Amino acid sequence: MIEKNRDFPREITVLRTILRRFSLNPQMHAELESKLSRKLAGYKGEKELDYHISQIDHARFHIFHDLRIPHNNTHFQIDSLLISDTFMLVIDSKNYAGTLDFYPEFNYLLQTWNGIEKVYPDPILQTRTQAAQLKSFLIKHHFTPPPIEFIVSISNSQAIIRNPGNSHEVRMRVCKTPAVAYKIQSFNDKYQNEVLSIKEIRKMTKLLLKSHEPYIPDIPSMHLPMNQVHKGVQCPECGEIGMKRIYGNWVCKKCGHLSKEAHIAALRDFFIIYGPAITSRQFSEFLNIFSIHQSKRLLSALELDSTGSTKGRIYTPGKNFQLWE
Repeated sequence: MIEKNRDFPREITVLRTILRRFSLNPQMHAELESKLSRKLAGYKGEKELDYHISQIDHARFHIFHDLRIPHNNTHFQIDSLLISDTFMLVIDSKNYAGTLDFYPEFNYLLQTWNGIEKVYPDPILQTRTQAAQLKSFLIKHHFTPPPIEFIVSISNSQAIIRNPGNSHEVRMRVCKTPAVAYKIQSFNDKYQNEVLSIKEIRKMTKLLLKSHEPYIPDIPSMHLPMNQVHKGVQCPECGEIGMKRIYGNWVCKKCGHLSKEAHIAALRDFFIIYGPAITSRQFSEFLNIFSIHQSKRLLSALELDSTGSTKGRIYTPGKNFQLWE
């Protein structure tokens, strides 16, 4: 049973908004582009993991994709979690390319790609830590956890996995994503004794879903040039910012595309950059339209929450406004 599907990462939405809306120096632009590329690759790998997990028999498992749980003044994140009445399984997805040499005895992974070597923290240790944090979290909330296993899933089909030290831990804990179902079955065969009742699993599920906190980058801490934001409505067809409002339509000056709702994406960008609150005057300034009354009509037509008097009304995203992808 799928208890939680994987959401599109809010960090990717934030990074795209920053790259679209800010004038950045070349170094910061390159850094954020590189980060966005890594996050997109990681998400692609996680979706592939979801596909292969979908191929197993769901009758025995409660499946959670993309959990981020607060614990001990920090958070721990789990790409995929499977809970059965006999054991739990933490799966961490990695989309590394190239040749991957695992050195668990020294707690690092060596990647060789296009002739360049790069060292990463040991994914096995990372996933072991996630499993330990999950156990601690559950004990804190008065559960007696079943055995918690963990594996690392390598999603890049071109990656070559090597185990120079012939480590049992690498053989047991690391696999290509298409082999995840077989790893799950091996643990299923290993653990036969029921530890969790249906009632306990339901309570645990409720706790995990309630505790989940999606990661959202803190824009004020990113030292962005807040005085260099590209204002205006972006054309959904060609990407040009600066559409004009003409007779109830947004018209792109570059490609001529017409849209009635392009201002909604601009409002979403505003909320992401400045926070989830806006006045009609702020909206007017951000859209580059001269009429506050027109911006007020546009805001009123959307399903937003609002507080305050007519003159000083503040609009915030309502439950029907889709702020995130």
